[in-house]
Amino acid sequence: MRQRLSKPPGSRKPSNRRGAEAEARLTRIVSEAKAQFLAKGYSGASLDDIIAGSGGSKATIQKYFGGKAGLFASVVAEQACQVVESTHLAVAQGTPVQVLQSFGESVLHFYLRPDALHVYRGVIAEGPRHPSVAQAFYEQGHARIVAALASCLKSWHEKGLLHSRDVSADADRFLHLLRAGLYEQTLLGLRRAHTRAELIAQVAGSVRLFLSGLAR
Repeated sequence: MRQRLSKPPGSRKPSNRRGAEAEARLTRIVSEAKAQFLAKGYSGASLDDIIAGSGGSKATIQKYFGGKAGLFASVVAEQACQVVESTHLAVAQGTPVQVLQSFGESVLHFYLRPDALHVYRGVIAEGPRHPSVAQAFYEQGHARIVAALASCLKSWHEKGLLHSRDVSADADRFLHLLRAGLYEQTLLGLRRAHTRAELIAQVAGSVRLFLSGLAR
């Protein structure tokens, strides 16, 4: 039931020494790009600074990423892959309540990380001027996490554990339930800290509401 996600450049296993060197170079580029985007925002980060900090080249960025928007997409994809791997959906043992609670805690913890909040705020600010950035953020970030959960919901539906007419839409709804309250307040700067108990309670409430709507 593991949801296979295509890995962004810099996160795949190389097959030989030359491949390892190329992959290491791409990893440095993505790492430096992430640092630049977080520090300066999408508009403020320049390819020249990313190249200077990573030892890459414009030709390499053009070949593997297509440009700055593609590089941003790769940074977001890398984060999404890390989130999916950390949710343990690949195993998905336990009841839907247990699995969704664990998944929700991992995802909400990521959403509340300062770097994730910074990137999201930046996308909201830059989206109207740079639609490709907003599209990359949605497709490479949110949509990847939705796809992983949708695979899990599909399996539960087939086993008769819940009823879902559209697993992708329902997975998307669950992620939005997670963002209500605690996350929205933090995103808007209305609060700066939260306790572990508050995070767990937010997820538990979302799981209860979500599963009540999918009960057979």
